[in-house]
Amino acid sequence: MRTRSAAHSTRFAASADSVLALFYTDASALAKLVRDEPESAALRAFLADDDLVSSEIVVTEVPRAIRRAVADDPRLPLVRMIVRAGELLDAVALLPVDRGVLAAAGAIAHPWLRALDAIHVVSAADVSPIDAFVTYDERQGASARLAGLRTVSPGR
Repeated sequence: MRTRSAAHSTRFAASADSVLALFYTDASALAKLVRDEPESAALRAFLADDDLVSSEIVVTEVPRAIRRAVADDPRLPLVRMIVRAGELLDAVALLPVDRGVLAAAGAIAHPWLRALDAIHVVSAADVSPIDAFVTYDERQGASARLAGLRTVSPGR
């Protein structure tokens, strides 16, 4: 994965012949890149060296997911996983969450969609065109598809 800033996200590599894919990744996908889960290898292979973008809310969501996983399985290496998460998040273009994003997320008609998931869907739709919305959350994926986004869950 290449480091990109959200303000200067480009889909072109140094060579004009090489176009990178742009994937919006939610916290469920990013957590699988930090912690080995059944889908992790397929996800890593799918993303390869493509560009990743997400909402800045993942700065909170991913470490929280890691801490929940360690609470469930204390054998997991918390410090190493938190460091790995920080390195990963440094390589993802993060989109700011402003009042407009929050208002649009609150206006999504689907009552079953959680607040943070709605923020991801709105953020991904705003950065479109993206090659795919990568998620392992079924409700969020359904809402993203209703918003016109292609969704993928490699390894599932």
